[in-house]
Amino acid sequence: MDNPARSLHSLHKETRIRHHQRIKPSGVFGRHFVARRFSLLTLLALFLFFTSSWAQEEAYDRILVKVNSGIITQYDLEEEMRPILASVRGRQMTQAERKQLADLRRQILERMVNDMLMKQEIAKYQIEVSDSVLDDEIRRMRDERGLSAEEFEETVRRDGLSMQEFRHKLRGIIEKQELLGYMVHSKVVVTDTEIQAEYEAKRDNYTLDKMVTLAIIMLPADVSAIEVKKRIEGGELTFSQAVERYSVGPGKDSGGVIGEVNWADLADDWRESIEGVKQGGVGQPLEVRGHTALLSPASIASDRLVPLEDVRDAIFERLMETKRDTIFDEYFEKLKQSSVIIYMD
Repeated sequence: MDNPARSLHSLHKETRIRHHQRIKPSGVFGRHFVARRFSLLTLLALFLFFTSSWAQEEAYDRILVKVNSGIITQYDLEEEMRPILASVRGRQMTQAERKQLADLRRQILERMVNDMLMKQEIAKYQIEVSDSVLDDEIRRMRDERGLSAEEFEETVRRDGLSMQEFRHKLRGIIEKQELLGYMVHSKVVVTDTEIQAEYEAKRDNYTLDKMVTLAIIMLPADVSAIEVKKRIEGGELTFSQAVERYSVGPGKDSGGVIGEVNWADLADDWRESIEGVKQGGVGQPLEVRGHTALLSPASIASDRLVPLEDVRDAIFERLMETKRDTIFDEYFEKLKQSSVIIYMD
C-alpha cells in the first residue's frame, strides 16, 4: 500500500500545479496567497476524508476477541447478528430491549468463540466433509419433508440463506458432529443395569393412562334399550348374546368389542354412560349414529406399565445423549482452559 503521507504530498503538489495553470491573479503576492489558500483547503478536506475513512474501517474491522491464532472482528459479529439487527433497524428501542440486545450480543460472541475453537480442533484432526456427503444429507432432508429440490431451495431462501450459505452452515454442523464422535462417542458406555435403574426411577413416565376396551350394542328402533339392559343385568342374557341377537352396529361377530381407547379420549357422552360401571357391566343408554346404544367396558386397565423392552432403545439413546453431553462439556472446558482467549473490549 502507498504511504498515505506521500500520497497526500503528491496530491497537494499536483493540485498546486493545476491551480497555477488555471488561475493567474495579478502580482506575486496574489498568486502565492491564492495558491497557498487553495492547497491548504484541499489538504484539510483530504485529511478529513482519509481520517474518517480510516476511523470507519478501523471500527468495522476492530478485533473483539483473539482465539489462539484466530481473531473475531466487529465485522464478523455484525454479520452473525445481521438478521437480528435488521429486525430492529430504524426502530426506537426501550431500555429493556437495548439491554436484551446487549445480552444477546455477548451470547453470540461467546458462541462464536466456541465455534472458532471447534473449527481449530476440526482443522487439528483434519476432519473434512465432502460435497457428496452434503448432497446426501440435503437429499435426506428433502425426502423427510417431501420437498422437491426447487421447493427445498425456496424454503432455504425464506430463511434468509442462499444454498451456498446453507451448505456452508451444514458442513460446519456435520464437521462438529464428526469431531464429537471422534472425541466422545468411544468413551460413552451404557449398561443394562443403568437402563433398568432409569426405567424404575421414571416409572411415572412409563405408566399408561386408564385404558378401556369397549363393547357396543346398537339397537334397532323397535327394541327398548332399557329392557335389554335389564335382561343383561338380570342374568337372562350376556352382553355378547344381546349383541348377537339385537345389534345392528359393528363388532357383531366379536361380542360387540370395538377396541381399546384411552379413557381421556372418550367423548363426553360415552364417558358419562359408563362412568362408575365395573368391568363387564352395562352403561346408560345413549345415542350413537341415530341409534340407541348400550356400552360395556369389556376390560379396564389402570396404572399399567409399558414393558421395559418396548422402551429400552429410547432409554438407551437418552442415557447415551446425556453422557455424551457431559463428556463433551468436560472436554470443551479443558480445551478452553488450554487455549489463549483474549477479549479486547
